[in-house]
Amino acid sequence: MSPLIENIVWMVLLAALAVYLGTVLLPAHKYKAAFILAVAFCMLLRYGLVFYIYKCGTEASGTDGLIYHEVAKSVADQIRSGVPIWRLEYKYTWYTVLMGLQYAAFGVNRYAASFVNIFISIMSGFVLFRVAHGLKFSWKKSAIISLAYLFMPSMTVWTTDTRKESVTFFIILLVWYLALKALQERSRNMVKPIVYMALVCVFLWISTLLRIYMLFALGGGILVALLFHYLKTRRRITLIFMAMVLVTCIVVTYTTIIVQMDGYHALPLDRSKGGDENISDELGSIISIIMSKDVPEAINGFLTQPHLSKVSRISDISGNWFAITAVRIEQVLWYLCLVIAIFGTINAILEKNPYMLGLLAFITAYSLINALICEDVGETYYRYRAAIVAPILLIADFRPFLYSVRSLIRGRTRAIG
Repeated sequence: MSPLIENIVWMVLLAALAVYLGTVLLPAHKYKAAFILAVAFCMLLRYGLVFYIYKCGTEASGTDGLIYHEVAKSVADQIRSGVPIWRLEYKYTWYTVLMGLQYAAFGVNRYAASFVNIFISIMSGFVLFRVAHGLKFSWKKSAIISLAYLFMPSMTVWTTDTRKESVTFFIILLVWYLALKALQERSRNMVKPIVYMALVCVFLWISTLLRIYMLFALGGGILVALLFHYLKTRRRITLIFMAMVLVTCIVVTYTTIIVQMDGYHALPLDRSKGGDENISDELGSIISIIMSKDVPEAINGFLTQPHLSKVSRISDISGNWFAITAVRIEQVLWYLCLVIAIFGTINAILEKNPYMLGLLAFITAYSLINALICEDVGETYYRYRAAIVAPILLIADFRPFLYSVRSLIRGRTRAIG
């Protein structure tokens, strides 16, 4: 089979699977077919972007995506030689193992790896829809949030190359979806909620293999949601869920995070006084860099960069008028989204909504961690910020706040009357 035919087969099969899953996973509605058609068009656009990205060859295009591709080939060679999965040697991130498994099973094909990433990103859109609908958002609002997420230019780019972002974002949304299912389960049968809770713990560990500090942001957000849920409902099963998540965070910290911190590529290290050789040196170096930062400025940079006047300086799109314009439009919409999210935040606090408060805790923790440890470069902030896009979209709605204020005013008026 020629490489072109093979790529066409991958694209058609994955698109057909995505359409089928859309018909199965999404609730019935008169616009369901139109929504799935829009999703299929989104996949088509991303397929086109893959061929554009690799126009100079799959062995010479990209930064992190190219590095992961090379590591995945090494992983595939190990698998073919008979090395068990639990003994595989890999660098940087567990995502290279996932891609290596694909290469070992179907042959080395970076196009196919990108197509799989596109499929996973579409699944993220479906999960986001289910989360929104599970929060009692209307079908229309859920669809708008999902499509806004899928068609966002930056989200399209980050999840099309052979980077880990597609899998990372999917795991984050899946954790929140499973947590929501566990909180909303009301049957007397304890099997379902326990399964949801166990899966949340498993995916918390996997999220740490993808991005080493994700455990603290994601686990912390879930714990905040569970705490407020218990205070509101006094359900004992919530305490069990909290204990499971807390134990998972402690165990994963000692068995995974501390073990992987030595020489971890994504953490900021000060090498001016020589190489760091142990965990104490690593922590000391990171703390030193954090202490030297202007925290308000760093947080502002993480949430707002790249600024409109500096978008053209992004290396990946420098000189590309269309891409620069698309990013500038996206940034304007992002700033608007942040402003609207303020009203959603106030409403979540007023309503004491456990799930939304958990999402806010995740957004806050993730933003603070990245603001303090990320390199102070607009395009770096831009890429790492993508993990909070979906939660922000869920919160960014001013109408619930207005309804709450209106109800509060009416209640006081009736009380006076």
